[in-house]
Amino acid sequence: MCFVMKRFLIALSLCVALITPPVFADGAQKPVLELFSSQACGNCPKANDNFAQFAERDDIIALTYPVGYWDYLGWTDTFAQPEFTERQKAYNSALRRRGPYTPQLIFNGVDHCSGARPKKVERKLAELKEPATPAFVEFDGRVARITGDANTTHDVWLISYRPGDTIAVPAGGANKGVEMSHHNLVSDMVRLGGWSGGEIAFDAACETACVVLVQAEATGPVAGAAQFETAENAAF
Repeated sequence: MCFVMKRFLIALSLCVALITPPVFADGAQKPVLELFSSQACGNCPKANDNFAQFAERDDIIALTYPVGYWDYLGWTDTFAQPEFTERQKAYNSALRRRGPYTPQLIFNGVDHCSGARPKKVERKLAELKEPATPAFVEFDGRVARITGDANTTHDVWLISYRPGDTIAVPAGGANKGVEMSHHNLVSDMVRLGGWSGGEIAFDAACETACVVLVQAEATGPVAGAAQFETAENAAF
C-alpha cells in the first residue's frame, strides 16, 4: 500500500510541475518558443519529448527547427535546412553566446536554455516578460494583419510547419533505432517584408499551418506572432 501511495504522489507531483499559468496576460500576443534539435544529438530525443507539453498549450507558439551541423557524427538529419542553422547562429550572436548547441530552446528571441532541462525551461518561461513595444498580429482568413507602435523596422516572417508530431527513426549515429518525435516541425521560412509601426497586411497563405512572426533585427526580440492552421488541422 505504501509503495502504491508513493508512486501516486510522485505521479501527482510531476503533473503539478507541468501546470503553469499563462506566461502573458490575457489579450497579449503569445510568446514563441523555438527548439533547435538534431537527429544526431544524443540529448535531443528527451528534449523533443519535453517540448511536446509546450506544443500542446494554447498560450504558447512552439516550433521545432531541425539543424544539421552534427551530421558528421554518423547520421544526416533528414529534416535539417541550412537556413535553420543560420537562424540559430544569429540568435546566439544576438544573445552573445560563443556558438549554437542542441537541444537549444529560444524564448521569444530574448533568452535560451537547454531543452533537456525541463525545470530550467519552466523557470525561464515563468520569468519571460511581455515585449516592451508589442506588435499585435491576427489572421483574417489567410491575411495577417499587424498593428501597433514601433520606433524601428521589424522583420515579418512566414514560418510554415507540420502541425502535431513528425516521426523520424535515425538509421545511424547516437540515436540509431530511436523513434524521435518532432513537434510542430518547421519546413520553410520566408521573409514577407518589414513593419515599422501602424497597420499593415500580408498574404500569409500556407498549405497546412504557419506562424506570422514579427521580430526586431531578424533574430532580435519577438514583438508579436500569430498562428494559423487550415480547417482540417484545427485553427488557432
